Amino acid sequence: MKYQDSLQQASEKAAQVKAFLQHVGLAAHPVNYAVCYDYISGYNAELCHVIEQKLAARALLDDFVMADLYSRFLAPANKQQEQLLNDASSMVSRMAAYSDVAAEQVDEYIQQLDVGIYQLQQFSDKQQPVPLLQQLHQQTTDFRLSQQQLKQQLLLAHQQSHQLRQELEQVKQQRLLDPLTGLYNRFAMQNQIDLWFSEQPSRRVAAIAINLDHFSRFNQQYGATIGDVILTKVARKISSYVQSSGLPVRSGGEEFLILLPDVDLRSASEIAEQVRRGVEKLRFVSSRNKTTLPKITISLGVSLFQHRENWYQFLGRTAQVLQLAKQRGRNQVASEIMLSA
Repeated sequence: MKYQDSLQQASEKAAQVKAFLQHVGLAAHPVNYAVCYDYISGYNAELCHVIEQKLAARALLDDFVMADLYSRFLAPANKQQEQLLNDASSMVSRMAAYSDVAAEQVDEYIQQLDVGIYQLQQFSDKQQPVPLLQQLHQQTTDFRLSQQQLKQQLLLAHQQSHQLRQELEQVKQQRLLDPLTGLYNRFAMQNQIDLWFSEQPSRRVAAIAINLDHFSRFNQQYGATIGDVILTKVARKISSYVQSSGLPVRSGGEEFLILLPDVDLRSASEIAEQVRRGVEKLRFVSSRNKTTLPKITISLGVSLFQHRENWYQFLGRTAQVLQLAKQRGRNQVASEIMLSA
């Protein structure tokens, strides 16, 4: 066992894990089991804190969320890769800085050598050159050439380090994106939230929760491959309504979230309606037999972050608003004002 549990301890924890999974309605496959076992064991403080916050906020725990928790807190390869990327990025930045400084120093030294060579040449023209003077002139000229070559190597090293830095940034950026849709993932969402509130603790943030209507039925009828294509195109349409300050996130299988800083509830509701209409206008044709696929619609819930609650409570409340849109017939926008009405 991971924590050197005795057979009795492992059996007791296994029973607790089974009960927990049944309580939240999750299948006992390896990822869900591993996350729950760690949670029951209580050794991973960060993981336990996140799950406790989600439970307190009555936030949904589905396979997508559990896979995200496993990736963030339990997968050692991901942690090692993150540390490796950070270390490599720091090292490359230091190398680039050192090469810049060295190139400047070499350039200054070459200028000094140029002055020395010129003075030696002037002295040789006025007086009869002696072998020692000629030797000094030649050595200075050769040394200048070697320094010029060193400068070129330093410039090349700077270019290579700059390219490597760009490649590392691309790798780090890919870790923040959902591989299917290209939208941001939950890890990126949490990083951005922390950044927003570190910049301005009282910042106003609106959220638009989005769910594709009857998508499970669509997947069963047309298959997961076509379903993935639909998800990608819907994600692209959702992202087109988000300006650079906002954050479009794939938060679940067929669930998306738009986070909008410095936006009030009314403006967020107007954006949500634009998104709803945009997705409703999409038309899909099967690439296999060229038949027209059913129209895809979405339900949306809009809420505004309250600073008396934690972030998971906020997302849980946003999910409740989204549920209201579904209860009212789907393909519509609901706001938290309706929830309190």
